[in-house]
Amino acid sequence: MSLFAPSQAAQQRQLRIQLLRLQADYQRLALRRTGCQLVQALQPDALAAQARTHLRAKGLGWLGVGLQALRRYPLMSSLLGSLLGSRSRRRIALKTALITGLVWLGKRRR
Repeated sequence: MSLFAPSQAAQQRQLRIQLLRLQADYQRLALRRTGCQLVQALQPDALAAQARTHLRAKGLGWLGVGLQALRRYPLMSSLLGSLLGSRSRRRIALKTALITGLVWLGKRRR
């Protein structure tokens, strides 16, 4: 029996090495998967969706819709920037927004 003992010890050592290699491969794969999930979570679309969800939970869903519209239509953000650029235009934009809001509230109540 003592003749087979060194052979069995070598087999066990090889088996242990293979198991450690498999474990290291699995850990590398898990780390790669976590990294890919992190990259996906940090994409602008995912961040915007998360912000909209938080705004909706706080009761500010309309703000998230507005931000989404600004992202979808960049011309709107350009127009807003040019309207709010000077003091006189800012006053006109504020009055227009106030009148539009009042008209919208009036139609909503009907």
